[in-house]
Amino acid sequence: MQFFWKYVDDLMGKGLEISVLLELLFYVSATLIPLALPLAVLFSSIMTFGNLSEKNELTALKSAGLSLFRIMRPMLIFIVFLSAGAFYFSNYILPIANLKWRTIIYNIQNKKPTFGITEGIFYKDIDGYSIKVEEKNDNTGELRDILIYELGNNTGQGKTIKAESGEMLKSASSDTSDHSKYLLLKLNNGSIHEQMSPNGKTKVGAPFQKSFFKEAIIKFDLTGFDMDEESEDLFKRDFEMMNFVQLGEALDSLVVINDSLARQFEDNVLRQSVLLNPDIGRGPPSEDTMNMLGIEESSRVLDTLIDLSDLKKMEYITALTSAQSKIRATKDLAYTQSVIRKNRARSLDDYRAAWHKKFTLSFAIFVLFFIGAPLGAIIRKGGLGAPLIFATLFFLLYYVLMISGENMVESGVIDVWKGMWMSAFILTPIGAFLTYKAANDSALFDRDAYKRVIQRILRKE
Repeated sequence: MQFFWKYVDDLMGKGLEISVLLELLFYVSATLIPLALPLAVLFSSIMTFGNLSEKNELTALKSAGLSLFRIMRPMLIFIVFLSAGAFYFSNYILPIANLKWRTIIYNIQNKKPTFGITEGIFYKDIDGYSIKVEEKNDNTGELRDILIYELGNNTGQGKTIKAESGEMLKSASSDTSDHSKYLLLKLNNGSIHEQMSPNGKTKVGAPFQKSFFKEAIIKFDLTGFDMDEESEDLFKRDFEMMNFVQLGEALDSLVVINDSLARQFEDNVLRQSVLLNPDIGRGPPSEDTMNMLGIEESSRVLDTLIDLSDLKKMEYITALTSAQSKIRATKDLAYTQSVIRKNRARSLDDYRAAWHKKFTLSFAIFVLFFIGAPLGAIIRKGGLGAPLIFATLFFLLYYVLMISGENMVESGVIDVWKGMWMSAFILTPIGAFLTYKAANDSALFDRDAYKRVIQRILRKE
């Protein structure tokens, strides 16, 4: 629903076939799996071990000498395969799904609206025409009281067509080599009002020509109305459409390009602006400056050094004005370069975040399993009651941490790897703590246990 609300303006009024919408929904649903799969693992593990504990089956297994880890082993093996499948999905399937639905949305956004005429309203989505009908029969395609303005060029020429009735007929071209389609509008009992070309010699106002017809056919080109398959190469270079190998190669390329552009900027600034020591009027440039410039550049600087005190007044003012202009230009160049660097760094962070995201889903499944299974053994409740509440709370915690980390990475607040693994850093200790408590039969959520502890404290006081 969020997806449809986001793209409702692009989907409405396009006359899309139901197959296109279902295909779009199918590919978009794949993007929900990274959220649905961890929640499913968390909820199912809590329910499973909650049922086992509630029916004392977990107690019976432990009394037979089986530890909690031995009991968890079959499901842990399943979680290992599930995590491997999640990595395969995130690395190979999800990029394809992103590529497909992005391509479909792009096609829809660039697709012209269908020939959907509304009664009493001028329809202007066909280039060069403005059409209005008073009555329309959607079943038969019959139109009544038709008014068509055929727009002319800049000279003001055009036609006005009126007809009592008409019929819409969509027809494909008879030429197999021509893939264009047309809308044939058959008109009955009408007239054509046409403005003639003005007389260039006399420059007298052009007359109107009026003609009548019993039957006429107007052909509208609908080439732009069909949603053809656009090239997917437009999106293949986007980080969301790459696997982790491609992301690694793209990251290496981006780092090399950024370093090259940074060195190029430094060389440009060095060639345009030479920083000399404060005692330039009383001596040559510093040794560091000379080394930085090189032999040829150093010789040129030494040959062109001028003492400001030797300049005349107008030459002095001109020199200062030129220096100020050069400083402003360098300042603007530095500011522009800083903005470009920030954008490059943000793009680099996007690729790095996408690379880490290939692994975070699999690890999140592991962590949430080691939270859900011990938690179910501790709360000793199955079904859809308490397990659903605890699963919702822990999933919200996981989701908030994940989104917060991604937002902080996007804002540049923290490093990419810290933001992308923040949920894992926080939830892993929680999972280890719950697993330890469940393995030692801790009454973590037992009210009586807490009452006994409070009573002991009160007695000691």
